[in-house]
Amino acid sequence: MTSGLILALDTSHLKGSVALSANGDLLCEIIFDASDTHSATLMPAVDTCLRQAQSRISDIDLFGLVIGPGSFTGLRIGLATVKAFASIRQKPVCTVNSMELLAAAFPYSRLPVFPLIDARRSEVYAAAYDTGSGFPVELASPRAVSPEAVVGMIKETCKGGPVLLCGTGAEKYSELLSRVIPAGSRLAGSEWSVPSAARMISLVRAREPIHFSGIPRLEPMYIRPPDAKLPSRVKLNDGGGKE
Repeated sequence: MTSGLILALDTSHLKGSVALSANGDLLCEIIFDASDTHSATLMPAVDTCLRQAQSRISDIDLFGLVIGPGSFTGLRIGLATVKAFASIRQKPVCTVNSMELLAAAFPYSRLPVFPLIDARRSEVYAAAYDTGSGFPVELASPRAVSPEAVVGMIKETCKGGPVLLCGTGAEKYSELLSRVIPAGSRLAGSEWSVPSAARMISLVRAREPIHFSGIPRLEPMYIRPPDAKLPSRVKLNDGGGKE
């Protein structure tokens, strides 16, 4: 069980969060609106969180990070920020995906938890977890599907039994889903739609972190290609830069 001072960041949604804990005790959590850009709001949130806890970035023993799926730009900004912090100070990083973090809000649930994140293009990112032990255990890996296809996932994963749905996708398509999901299923309210960096702490503390030497190889979890496309006249070099 990891101890010490942990700084956890989530930039996977339009509402981001930063949390700081010491030996498992939550010291501070800042939830911020990133609808402008995560680049404009993340660092002020980190600074505020550290200041409230009377801590400095140099005091951090471990960094926790949500690697996706979610906002493509947000994930890149969060990853770049943590890479810089951890590499300079030679501190480890522990990653969590946004689906399991949503499921972690329902520990000891008697129902399988299906986090659904609005992926736009009339799709959701979907996964399934058993949280009966108190921690999310994956039943179905994250994938991009239509809201209607969630029913097929439920049948495949849970033999059509009742489930608990949460996340921005469950909120956006609640009317459709409520008509087709198995009897006895529940749709969590909007307060359960966005991951929380504070909930990340317990997941991070129970996992083996990534040594700082492996941090440069960390990449976001992308379930599908980004919406943004380069103009057809722009070509990429082998290293990724424009020609």
